[in-house]
Amino acid sequence: METLSNFQYKKLFLPNITEKILSNNADIQLYRLEDYLKGILMPVVPYRTTFNFVLFITNGHIKQYLENKEYNVEKGGVIFIKQGTITATIELSDDAEGFFLAYENNIVSEQELPKHKTSIFFMPPFLNLDNLTYGTIKQLLTIMEQELWLNELNLNEIIITMLHLILVKILSTDSDSHHKSATRPMDLSLQFRDILFKYHRDEKRVTFYADKLSVTENYLNKCVKNITQKSPKQWINEMDINYSKALLQSSKDIAEIAYQLNFHTASHFTQLFKKITGITPKEYRLQFFK
Repeated sequence: METLSNFQYKKLFLPNITEKILSNNADIQLYRLEDYLKGILMPVVPYRTTFNFVLFITNGHIKQYLENKEYNVEKGGVIFIKQGTITATIELSDDAEGFFLAYENNIVSEQELPKHKTSIFFMPPFLNLDNLTYGTIKQLLTIMEQELWLNELNLNEIIITMLHLILVKILSTDSDSHHKSATRPMDLSLQFRDILFKYHRDEKRVTFYADKLSVTENYLNKCVKNITQKSPKQWINEMDINYSKALLQSSKDIAEIAYQLNFHTASHFTQLFKKITGITPKEYRLQFFK
């Protein structure tokens, strides 16, 4: 499965943009959904990105595969896609309109957003906004768009502040994540999830991640289990299986997929897949292609 940089993503999925926009490597980028995936064959092959992005729908609808679920999003809906998450656009209506907002992780690590950084970890992938919040975010995105063009797509403090305002406003609509204050275990869980996206195909040992984070295995187990209600090993296993589901939508052999995910044998992969999903990889593939 391909992991796309911002440049690669735009080249594949934003075919109508100019050379200037294609070469733009700013940490915050904003595009109109009207230009998104136009003329691209649907559904697209699942992928990951090296950046985070938000899809904000103002008209029509989009169907997005994300974190092993499909979301049908209409006006007032927001899809929140974190770096490294497996995703794909399944359907896009001809009248779809809205915004595509992309940003790098370092932008939400700035001082202006300290207490909300960890909350983003708990942000659900899909939210329906109330009318007031929808109107506010639409206005903020329109102003951000104008500011970017006035500044020739370069970032300034106004644009960074507006991104923070948009994220905080979205967070405020989700009571579960909004009231979580940042703690050391939360921050550690966030860091664990970030490096898991990068290394899970090659590293299945919890000790590897503990060493990367400079903590003991016991402490990492305790923190991640308390914050997410899942152990690090569960996260590793589920990450592998969710990744494999996207690969099973291709023509690759099951043994080849098991090898790609660094399982010792295809039977070990099949056993874990069935333990987590309740069905075998072969059965999952048959269901998908029905």
